[in-house]
Order: sequence, then C-alpha cells, then structure tokens
Amino acid sequence: MSAGLRRVLGGVAWVVVLAYAAYAALFYTAQRQLLFPLADGQRYPFRATLAAPAQLVEPPVSFGRARGVFLPARGAEPTSWAPAPAVLFFHGNGETIDQHLRSSDALRALGLHVFLLELPGYAGADGKPGFDSLVEASTAAYDWLAQHPRVDRARIVALGRSVGGAPAAELSRHRPLAALVLLSTFASTADLAHDHYLPRWLVRDPFDTAARVAAFPRAVLLMHGDNDGLIPLAHARTIAAASPRTQLHREVCGHNDCAYFDRDLARLVGDFLRAQQVLPPLSAAATASSP
Repeated sequence: MSAGLRRVLGGVAWVVVLAYAAYAALFYTAQRQLLFPLADGQRYPFRATLAAPAQLVEPPVSFGRARGVFLPARGAEPTSWAPAPAVLFFHGNGETIDQHLRSSDALRALGLHVFLLELPGYAGADGKPGFDSLVEASTAAYDWLAQHPRVDRARIVALGRSVGGAPAAELSRHRPLAALVLLSTFASTADLAHDHYLPRWLVRDPFDTAARVAAFPRAVLLMHGDNDGLIPLAHARTIAAASPRTQLHREVCGHNDCAYFDRDLARLVGDFLRAQQVLPPLSAAATASSP
C-alpha cells in the first residue's frame, strides 16, 4: 500500500471516528428530549374537564406534586363501592393523561379502577422526566391507590405502553404488584441505545424492563406489534425470554396503530387478569353473552 493511500485511508478513518463521536455526544446530550419529547418545563394546573366520579389526584413528591386522574370502575357507585382491583396506567412518551380519559373505558368496564399517571414535566405537571422522578411519582401514585378504601391493595396491576412500560416494570421493584401488562415496550434503554449503534453506558436513565420481569414473581402479559419500527419485536422477545411467567401476544400493527384499548384486547387483558385471580371469574351468563 502506498504512503499516499495510507494517508487517505487514515484521514477517512479520522473523519468516521469524529463523526461517530459527534453522533454519540449528541445522543448523550439530547437523550432525555428524545425519550420524553413533550416535557416542556412549563407548570400549570390540570386543564382537562373531569366529570364525576373522576378525581384529580396530586400526591406530594420531593419535586412538588405528582399528578394523576383516578377513574372508578364502571358501574361503581361511590356509596356502594366494594374494594376492587386497580390498574396504574403509564402512557407513552407522545401522549398525556387527558388523551386516555375515554380510552380506559374498556378497562373500567372489566371492573377495574384506573389511575392515569402523568409523566413528570408533561402537561404542566411538576418535575422533569427521568428515572428517579418516575420512580418517585409511580410509588406515590401506588401508595395513594393502596390507601384508598375502595381499592383492594392486593390486586393492583401496573400497565405501561411504549416508554410507559419501563416505569411500570420498575415499579415492581419497589411495590408489590398483582400482575404486569406491557404494551409495545422496550427491553431496556441500553438495548435501545444499542439498536442505534451506541454504547450502552451512554444511557442516563437505566430502565431495564427485562431484568425487572425476570425478578417479578408473578405473571406478565406482553403485547407487541409485528411491524413495530420504533421498538422492534425483538425487544418483546427479550422480555418474554426473561421469565417463564410471561405471555407474549403479537398483533399485526406497528407502534402507534395497535388497538390496545378496544373491546377485543380489553377482553384479552380481562382473561389474563382472571387467570391471575385479579378479577373474579366470569359468570356462566356473562360467558354466554360475551361476543
């Protein structure tokens, strides 16, 4: 190889190294903005209109107040509620809780109370999103649910969609959960970085969903789209392989077009939660009348 060619190749190599270093530096600097794009730093009261019996809940945390909305199970009258199971719901990073005030109706119709937890820094909520703030907000929401007289604290389920699956799974490390439901979520933030040809140690928010599932002593329902281009199906397979207690349900959809809150998939969640004794068995009449 001639000296001139070596100099050219050496120059190209340096350009590649510098370009990759710039790419990695940009990722390190902007990763929270990429992971939590709707966090804008503005603080303001909850703006959506809530109809009774929905309740705005703002438990105290170190960075101010967490924010969520408690939606009672369908048909549950405040004067006659018996303690019922509850779902603590974590939405995706391109959503806010007001978008799920109606989409949770199918879960509520199963006899589940639903607590919609806002991400810190989203839609006027206090704080900034990150590993520590999400753990604190989620445990505060769980503790509020566990102390509610109409919630059966032994039957609290965490359900997370997309990025929301990470704090849902992480909550299992800090509080007892009856089951986990994870929709289109990633195996870990380190795996997400690796998908984009970045070293795992650059990750600032070390969510490890697969590790949490591996340590979780109860059942996990995974749902994932076969055509997901944002969080590939391989992530769901990694999570499923972490524990024999997982069930992987695949849908013919991508990432944001999966019908996770329609009646059919709510029925799948209901069957799963009945198998875990979170929900009571269907009566014979209800089974016969179900479509």
